[in-house]
Amino acid sequence: MDIVAYDALACNSIFINQCISVGVDVVIKVKQNNNNSIKQIKRIVNKKEKTEVWEINKEKIEVYEEIFYMNGVEQPLKFVKFAKKKETKERSQILIVTTCLDISLKTLYKIIKARWDIENRIFNNLKTEASLDHCFVHGGNGVEAVIYIIFISSNLFQLFRLRRIKNHIKIQKELVRLLLKGLYLLKYNKTLIFSSG
Repeated sequence: MDIVAYDALACNSIFINQCISVGVDVVIKVKQNNNNSIKQIKRIVNKKEKTEVWEINKEKIEVYEEIFYMNGVEQPLKFVKFAKKKETKERSQILIVTTCLDISLKTLYKIIKARWDIENRIFNNLKTEASLDHCFVHGGNGVEAVIYIIFISSNLFQLFRLRRIKNHIKIQKELVRLLLKGLYLLKYNKTLIFSSG
């Protein structure tokens, strides 16, 4: 693993130092943060001139960047602000902190957008389709075990759906019916479990 993309929970010196110690770069989304060095760099970047401007999918993206030192981290970090403006005058921004000082700004933007896509697709799917938002047990080990089981079952289901189902079958109920049928057949023919065909 070369780069870890993470959300605002990891925007702290402990996580960043751990990644640096194992030789992994980080790209971390920044939100409201109690870290004074992040507050200071946000103020500095807000007063700077744009570093780059591009247009992607009819969105104008203005990029601002600055190298800084975070409290508790010896290595310099880069703070990047992607200010997005749509044709409808709608505005939004993405703020990141990264140890990747030599990666292009467009690549950093693609990395953080891909992380957001993972969160929207995978975690949203797990919450809505696999009840990840419900706490089944209240002990630390139990919660961890249930989350692992949900991850595994969701991944197996998605793998089954993508690799084994014909294109004309798209209804989730039909997929569940076929899975149940397969499990029923396994009950009577255990050699199917080890078959790769």
